[in-house]
Amino acid sequence: MLIEAAFFKLSDYFQSIESLSELYEEQVAFIFAVALYQELQNRGFSFLLPYIQLGRPYPNERNKRVDIYFRIPKNKLPPEILHRWAESGVCEENWIEVKFFGSAERSLSNKTKTKNIALILTDLLRLKYYVNEGGKYLLLVFNRDPQYYLSERDYLKYLLEPGTHKIVLNIADETKTILETIKKHFRDQIYTNIIELETLTHTIKPLPVKGLIITSPDTVPLKKSLEGLPKLEPQYYFYLIRILEFIEYFT
Repeated sequence: MLIEAAFFKLSDYFQSIESLSELYEEQVAFIFAVALYQELQNRGFSFLLPYIQLGRPYPNERNKRVDIYFRIPKNKLPPEILHRWAESGVCEENWIEVKFFGSAERSLSNKTKTKNIALILTDLLRLKYYVNEGGKYLLLVFNRDPQYYLSERDYLKYLLEPGTHKIVLNIADETKTILETIKKHFRDQIYTNIIELETLTHTIKPLPVKGLIITSPDTVPLKKSLEGLPKLEPQYYFYLIRILEFIEYFT
């Protein structure tokens, strides 16, 4: 799986970031596009670079743009490669939304945490309703544990856990902040309050096990905060959420 393979390279890319204050969402999207290109290059398909695009309009909503779009030109690849990729779940067209949460503040209000959930739901619903078929992905990157940025929701526990899940969203039960955000972005595109999603989640999280190369917080490299005081390096949490839509066979 191409996009998933690129995802698992992300932690290596983030280790080379020198200035945390310069890390922002557009840059995270660019880094992931580079990781995807590097994966193609490693497989001998560097000529597919022009098929990775940033900010491409959605097919069903031309006024909205996806963060990363990747199309596989079937006429430029051998049939055996296409067959192998298809069996591993690779789609001809792939749409990837990116969200980065990296506030330098010590705490966030409940209102801000709820708004962050609204941003995540908006991207998921864009992928569901603005694209008819293909690979639909949401990349989430946090510079600390996600609970620092997100209010508690039952469906988030499943959405951020590795594996396949069935997520049921009842928009009518959400807060005013989330409802207003969804209505602002979708207007009349959503006709029901109950939305079901089949998802597959991959994660990269810090793993605090015994015997690591660095075993003491005192040995972790320090950086200066905005106040000039030293602080520990951030621990990044990565989540790649794919919306699954299966072919229905009728007998």
